[in-house]
Amino acid sequence: MDTLLTTITNRPYVFAFLIAYLYLSISRWGWQKSFLWLISGYLIAWLSEYSSIHNGFPYGEYHYIYENLTGELLIAGVPFFDSLSYPFLIFAGYMTAELILRPLLCKEGEGEVDLPHPPSPYKGEVFLGALFTMLLDVIIDPIATMGDKWFLGKIHYYAHPGWYFGVPMTNFGGWFLVSFAVIAFNMFIWSIPSLCKGRLPARHASRSDAGGGGVEHGKPMIYIP
Repeated sequence: MDTLLTTITNRPYVFAFLIAYLYLSISRWGWQKSFLWLISGYLIAWLSEYSSIHNGFPYGEYHYIYENLTGELLIAGVPFFDSLSYPFLIFAGYMTAELILRPLLCKEGEGEVDLPHPPSPYKGEVFLGALFTMLLDVIIDPIATMGDKWFLGKIHYYAHPGWYFGVPMTNFGGWFLVSFAVIAFNMFIWSIPSLCKGRLPARHASRSDAGGGGVEHGKPMIYIP
């Protein structure tokens, strides 16, 4: 408990973003999808970081400076707050992808309901969501790598620094791969109605939704993830 409190005290911004994620995602998806995304995102991120500090995949070889993480919660050598950041960062990338791709399917006047199986065009959200998350790290990772210049502190270093503010290009490939895995895994689970039925906020429901119809005026309804 002391280490968790120290982690929260030292990294309050992480938990502030976590609270914002929970509010936004539960409002949109419901608690099942939100917690599935959070838990699966954390586990996949933790595995990726554990792998990188031991064998260099997928981000490239890097190591934490544990003397600068004294008192903070570590899970098998990986800072708890670090892996916890992935779910809400990937959520931001995924929501941006959805915002861009939705107008390609939704036409003015068409109804919108929550269907158990997303239509195939939405599979583009996996790629684009991973790409946008990677672009977030184009800013985040250089700032984290130069943490000794601000309150974050020098908490890690790359064994083979790259030309981009000391960050190797493999790091961005790793972020794309991990983000892709998190989004793809969750979308696969969401496509199984018996495991995770989606929730649609009332403000997005069509008028015909109350009647249980799947088509409004002959037009197919649009999937709301």
